[in-house]
Amino acid sequence: MARRRTLTDELREERKRDTAFDVRYQRELARLQLANQIAKLRERAGLSQAALARRIGTQQAGVARMERSAYQGYTVGTLAKIAAATGATLDVRLIPPVRARRAAAR
Repeated sequence: MARRRTLTDELREERKRDTAFDVRYQRELARLQLANQIAKLRERAGLSQAALARRIGTQQAGVARMERSAYQGYTVGTLAKIAAATGATLDVRLIPPVRARRAAAR
């Protein structure tokens, strides 16, 4: 019996076929993940948006914007401040594709 194609399968295939789509997909996914991570870190640290804003030198509205996936103004410096204010570690990485990792392991 053939395996059903899922939305994830379709996205994976489209990303392989269309480089521009893959760039947009990765950008939007990264923004969504960052927004969610910032909100979760702030909440785990027991901080309000206003309290985090004071710790990183901005306004509460700025933190609220950063916690929305549409925000595009992230800088490594700001992310480092958020990490320090919440007790997290900032880890910025570019991960090679699976096939490149397999070739390097040989």
